Amino acid sequence: MGRTKTTDRSALDIYLGALRDHLSIESKAIETALSELPVCERYPGLCQRMEQDLAMGRSHAREITVLLSRHGHPAPVPHETVSSILSTVSGLLHGGEARDVLKNVLAASGYRAHQITSLQVLIVLARQLGFAQDASALECLKDEETASAEALERLMPDIVSQYLAAA
Repeated sequence: MGRTKTTDRSALDIYLGALRDHLSIESKAIETALSELPVCERYPGLCQRMEQDLAMGRSHAREITVLLSRHGHPAPVPHETVSSILSTVSGLLHGGEARDVLKNVLAASGYRAHQITSLQVLIVLARQLGFAQDASALECLKDEETASAEALERLMPDIVSQYLAAA
């Protein structure tokens, strides 16, 4: 005997849900970068990478919003401004230097892997739905995320050295 589905979701519904989920991932990455930037001054390479990632995250959020709109589903109103102010104030109040830079960089690496995998899933869904233009745009986003992850990986020796020197 088969199970009866209580809610039927089409492939399009799954794709649109995954796009919204990815927009949330991008929004969180933007929020995190905004809160971490004020405390990374001792790590110029990391600071520069974070600024680049912030710009990339904003661009990716705009692109995902365009994809959602293309399919008749406007994205939720972004809360970046409020979130960034709260995160920045929170970072300053909690004394940024007390944060563990190595722990945060490792978390960022894991989060980047999650973003890349999310984009891979979106690409497969877009292709299966016949959305070639979406798949192409998502491939570009994935390639940029992969390049960013590789750039962060190359920075690791410098970050660790700077961290140890500051300890």
